[in-house]
Amino acid sequence: MDTLLTLALLLRDLGFLLYGGPLVAFAILLLVVERVPGIAPWELVRSWRAWGPGLGLALGATVLGALSAHWLRRGAFTWGGVGLGQQLELAAWLAFLVLWLSNIKLEIWTLEPLRRLDRAGGLKDPDAYRAALPPVRLHLALHGVLVLIVVVLSRLAESAAGG
Repeated sequence: MDTLLTLALLLRDLGFLLYGGPLVAFAILLLVVERVPGIAPWELVRSWRAWGPGLGLALGATVLGALSAHWLRRGAFTWGGVGLGQQLELAAWLAFLVLWLSNIKLEIWTLEPLRRLDRAGGLKDPDAYRAALPPVRLHLALHGVLVLIVVVLSRLAESAAGG
């Protein structure tokens, strides 16, 4: 069972690295893109959107790995408990749930105004695009913070549990 647990944890960690790493990077880049010569915000957002399928697969790998590891450790899907490690683990799972819901909102609703302005025919109105950018920039920055919160809580939970 140790080999299966190790594989589940590797899948979880690799999935979250491939999901969270690019999202934090794009969040930072989107905050500073106007100060970077030679790149327009829509070019950066196009690159981020092109990562979409990979981000979805990485998030799926994270969920599969995390749930598998949880089951292999406990033999059940139970959360919470009296110990600090279990409480931190519950907090990490809840933060991940908020992250997942944020991801759904980000991908479906927050990005929609930018998608409408940047159709297959190309960008027609750069000023309208720039005006529609602040809510996306804010949501992605908050989403990046959520990624970091999940990482910190998960690591603290594992340290407190002795693993």
